[in-house]
Amino acid sequence: MASTSVLTMLDETPFDQTSMSLFSELDRILHKQLLRPLFMPIVNSRKRTILGYEALIRGPATSPLHTPVSLFKTAHSCGRLLELELQCRERSIRRFKQLALPGKLFLNVSPATLLEADFKSGRTLKLMKKIGFDADRIVIEITEQFPIEDYALMRDATQHYRELGFEVALDDLGAGYAGLRSWSELRPQYVKIDRHFIEGLHCTPIKQEFVRSILEVARTIQCQVIAEGIEQLEEHRILNDMGLYLQQGYYFSRPQALPSTHVSEALFRFSSGDAMGGLGIRHELTEITQIRPAIDQATPLKEAEGLFRKYPDINSLAVTDNNCPVGLLNRATFLSLYLNPFGRELQDHKTAVEFMDRNPLILEECTALNRVSEQISQSDPRAVRSDFIVTRQGKYLGTGAVYDLLRSITDLQLRNARYANPLTLLPGSVLTNEEITRRLKSKTKFAACYFDIDHFKAFNDRYGYERGDRVIQLLADCLKSMRDDRVDFLSHIGGDDFLLLFGSDDWCQRCDRIMAEFDDRVVQLYSDEERRCGGIEGVDRNGQQAFHPIVTLSIGVAIPDLVCGQSYHDVTILASDAKGMAKQQQGNCLFVNRRRKPDRLQ
Repeated sequence: MASTSVLTMLDETPFDQTSMSLFSELDRILHKQLLRPLFMPIVNSRKRTILGYEALIRGPATSPLHTPVSLFKTAHSCGRLLELELQCRERSIRRFKQLALPGKLFLNVSPATLLEADFKSGRTLKLMKKIGFDADRIVIEITEQFPIEDYALMRDATQHYRELGFEVALDDLGAGYAGLRSWSELRPQYVKIDRHFIEGLHCTPIKQEFVRSILEVARTIQCQVIAEGIEQLEEHRILNDMGLYLQQGYYFSRPQALPSTHVSEALFRFSSGDAMGGLGIRHELTEITQIRPAIDQATPLKEAEGLFRKYPDINSLAVTDNNCPVGLLNRATFLSLYLNPFGRELQDHKTAVEFMDRNPLILEECTALNRVSEQISQSDPRAVRSDFIVTRQGKYLGTGAVYDLLRSITDLQLRNARYANPLTLLPGSVLTNEEITRRLKSKTKFAACYFDIDHFKAFNDRYGYERGDRVIQLLADCLKSMRDDRVDFLSHIGGDDFLLLFGSDDWCQRCDRIMAEFDDRVVQLYSDEERRCGGIEGVDRNGQQAFHPIVTLSIGVAIPDLVCGQSYHDVTILASDAKGMAKQQQGNCLFVNRRRKPDRLQ
């Protein structure tokens, strides 16, 4: 069906001299294999790693068929689309293998060529076996330039590839023919949201609703969503806040012939760090770390036996190379070797490196427990049933029991949930006071910025608590998008009041951007008439009729003196005083308290 419709279209395509010239150029490119694959990373912004790369094809730089649009249009016009796609596929797989790129390879495939080329012959699988490339690293990315005419056949084909080990992705969801039916019929492991819905996402509420709906459907059917076309920091950070972590676009990297195998940490500066909205309390691993002896990877098992006898309470020994951990020798594994007939005679002179677990859970001493939880979920399940290794600046420090680690994580999560604000899931005042105290004790410089919404009561009275909650949530989103979760701490201390502890020097510029973004978005929550009027007619706190302008932000800033022994109470007084001064001004206002400590300490 697909090939027939293509031929019909070809019969209707007029031929002219220019077309014949392009056909000759295409023939030259295919005959001499001049196609050049480029690779564009697909990033997991939560893990800050590369999931894989999409392969994109270019013709020779000086050719009129350099761009993919002209290349594939010409191939389609002269009936050589199948031949072109197959060569693209082979060139991409070979080059990907040659460059030893990490992760998965996403290959663009049209439905017609997928059916013709592979369903019957298995050509791609044969090619991969010849090259020595595993099928589970390939994602067939279905691009719908033309509609799928036989869904039953296409469904059977995609199921066939999945059984062979391939994964399937649906490209450009929401554009062209890539719609909900294709998603429901083909059941891909990945769907890519068309860039139309990502462009300007941060300032377009209706696009945000579309993306949330897609995410909700995807979670229900266990499908992973990839956002493509990300070009701005603001698009990247709002996707993080929405929980869409698989991202692709020029913001991270343009397609390159020699792509990088990592993404710069600087690009993740404003990434949200955890599902609880950034509960950045630093609970370190020191309390559950035991200082234990370690053995070198060349240590004979006979010496390891001596240590296990000397320390009967330890379950494993860390194995190191130049004091850097490389594995873990488990007591149970060790005993199983010696319990075999002639075990001691056979094993005594063998080395620890031959029997150690090469993929133990290794954690840096200062890792926050809310980060440890993520690493455990990404680890080999066998590592979670064993001990874990603790390092200090990459060097071996000690070991700990995973049981103690999981118990500590659970306690932290329960405590954070207990003291989090139920609307925004941000930390409340108890956790905020602890964080301020920690920064004061460690002499860590910070700016405490107190955010309050002006004229919020009038808005809440006019539109009700549900829309009032939307204003509060909107401010939380603006604050989260400007937070650097490595050095900043954001909390919701009650009502429409937030506190953001900035650990970086550009806090003033970021406050300006928060006010600008809040202004742009909050006005959409008013009716057309009240937007035109610039506010609401209502009753003030004294029961008098009054005009209330569209809500704005007042920000009070305190920069505490770290030399004197202040408490969190002193810091909150300074920030609250500054916020009070800001609220005396009309419109958005940021007021910095010049006092570094309260009057009683002056």
